[in-house]
Amino acid sequence: MLQERTLEYDYLQGFYNKDENRIVVVYGDRFSGIDHFLKDFIKDYDYFYYRARPCSMNEQLDLWKRELKEDLSRNPDMGHGYLGILSAMMQKKTEKRIVFIDEFQNIIKYSEDFMESLIRVSNDKWNNQPTLFILATRSVYWVENSMVEKLGKNAYEIHGLLKINDLKFLNLVRYFKKYKLKNHVEVYSILGGKRGLWDHFNDDRSVNDNICKNILTKGSFLYEYGMHILPEELREPNVYNTILSTLAQGREKLNDIYRHTGYSRAKISVYLKNLISLNIVEKVDSYDTLGRENAQKGIYRICDPFVDFWFCFVFSHLSKLDIYTPERFFTKYISPELKNYTAKYFKDVCSEYLELMNRAGQLRYNYTKKGSWIGKVGTIDIIAQDDAGHTIIGLCNWEKSRMLYEDYEWLVFCVRQARLSADDYYLFSANGFDEQLISEAENSDNIYLIDSDKL
Repeated sequence: MLQERTLEYDYLQGFYNKDENRIVVVYGDRFSGIDHFLKDFIKDYDYFYYRARPCSMNEQLDLWKRELKEDLSRNPDMGHGYLGILSAMMQKKTEKRIVFIDEFQNIIKYSEDFMESLIRVSNDKWNNQPTLFILATRSVYWVENSMVEKLGKNAYEIHGLLKINDLKFLNLVRYFKKYKLKNHVEVYSILGGKRGLWDHFNDDRSVNDNICKNILTKGSFLYEYGMHILPEELREPNVYNTILSTLAQGREKLNDIYRHTGYSRAKISVYLKNLISLNIVEKVDSYDTLGRENAQKGIYRICDPFVDFWFCFVFSHLSKLDIYTPERFFTKYISPELKNYTAKYFKDVCSEYLELMNRAGQLRYNYTKKGSWIGKVGTIDIIAQDDAGHTIIGLCNWEKSRMLYEDYEWLVFCVRQARLSADDYYLFSANGFDEQLISEAENSDNIYLIDSDKL
């Protein structure tokens, strides 16, 4: 896990290496891999670990004291409140220590003096035995929307903030070693980069079998996760479910959502904002070009792959799943549309390819910004530009048997609609290219054909 999280590891290690006490908040979605990352980080160090529960302050103190007694060789006087508990940990002599408080929001929400006690202990030298205090939580919404307000001026005493984001497609490829590219893209379109979900697929089975056994079977982990997919912080799940179901049906503009749901535009906007803050939905802004009059505006899409998969295929036919076998349900409702569904995530794979090539200096132009163009007629999957305005255009083909020369011609038309001047074309096709397009690329110095082998 630390190899997958090099940047995050270096960031946290930097605070550990300091000679002073430091307080760092680490947060991430419950399936982001935050558990693996933090446990791997602390395993070689001297640490105290406590997982806070949602309970009263007195109960919290009692639970923590009982657990701490097992971790200390002697029975220290823990004094009063959180200050006594934290001070007792500091009595243990060690060159460097970590105090890891997991789900710390369960303390903050029910106690006014915890942060003040932590800050007081952190500001003491403790015989030159520095401590890294890690405050961890899986409540992304709370950290990004409520934590600072709850902490008030004490928020200034936090030295670092680290978010554990989803992993990349390349990490998934390394995890599912027995799969081919087609299988990798399919799994990525279902589980995304959430490391905690990958453990519930097995590359000894086909992707289809994994879907049937691990998503469509009642009682399986991913089935239960789908049935309780929204975070507990969200009120009125019926409204969120309605909006997500509407988006999954392809109604992506605010006005389309309004017409379908009957909710006011103001209400829809508030709920979309909450879903965006949870990284479940994204607002897709078309890449800014001179052809603004030909671009669409105000598009919303589900960006969490598992949420997308669930609402596209399962939520919309849930009654049938109650009476069909998983295999019959898959054959009738998922199999016919899976290729088209996967295609939109293939674009993310191609975009990541360009990102890796860009980092390695393998492109003619080192781009600094990237996006897509959504036209009123046609789209451009990838646009990337450097500071001088050199433009890379990308087209991604997943569902067709091969990319045709006509597809390239249509792309050129869309580029004109966007009023761009293309310097390089990167054409991605999982199933190859027709002969005319291959010939065109061979006679051109700015058309690059990327097939599944190159990917």
